[in-house]
Amino acid sequence: MRTGIISDLHSNLQATEKVLEYMQTLSIDRCICLGDLVGYGGNPEEVMNLVTPVTQFTVMGNHDAAVAGQMDYNYYYEAAKQALDWTRAALSEKNLNTLNKLPYFRNEDNVCYVHGEPINPEVFNYVYTLEQAEKLVLDYDSIKNVTFVGHSHLRRIYEIRPSNAVEYSVENIKLDPNKKYVIAVGSVGQPRDFDTRSSMVVWDDETRMIEWHRVEYDIDAAVEAILKAGLPEYFAARLYSGS
Repeated sequence: MRTGIISDLHSNLQATEKVLEYMQTLSIDRCICLGDLVGYGGNPEEVMNLVTPVTQFTVMGNHDAAVAGQMDYNYYYEAAKQALDWTRAALSEKNLNTLNKLPYFRNEDNVCYVHGEPINPEVFNYVYTLEQAEKLVLDYDSIKNVTFVGHSHLRRIYEIRPSNAVEYSVENIKLDPNKKYVIAVGSVGQPRDFDTRSSMVVWDDETRMIEWHRVEYDIDAAVEAILKAGLPEYFAARLYSGS
């Protein structure tokens, strides 16, 4: 089965539309979202209405949790709090209920789909540095062979070993069934690796191949939506810099 994996859409309708359109060219059997449907961007309702029907499942991101009232706002800086408040007011009751019911993780056989660190997923710890990946060594026996994460908006591949972790270069790779990996899939709606294009991953569980994909979208239109909503200009500027 070929699974398209997306994450951190952050209410960016233009990016989400292009990624879902592009995914149709990749012979995808299903789509999974690793959370943060909302936050930062100007079209939370439209993004949720677009994504919810076409994903097999979505796990809860920290912005989803905050908007749904399941997370302390003290976790966020002031501009992000403003966006969360605006997003909550902009969402329909139906979509607020959808966010509230999202699971923190989903396991399928030896694969875990989660927004942040797979241990205590409701805490939303990051996994985007080697040091953070090495913390998972302590829970080596508990983690799945493959864990897909979002949250950092960065693209990373780590092998978790019983005694240490190793970082791989981000490229298409065949995963060894006898090893354990954490794959950070990047962001659709707000990339932060200095590449403004949306990021997504395709996972083929038969060939065990990880494929990386980047998709261009109309950044100007996404910026216009942010500014029209009266959200902080900082969120718009980040789209242009990819940081």
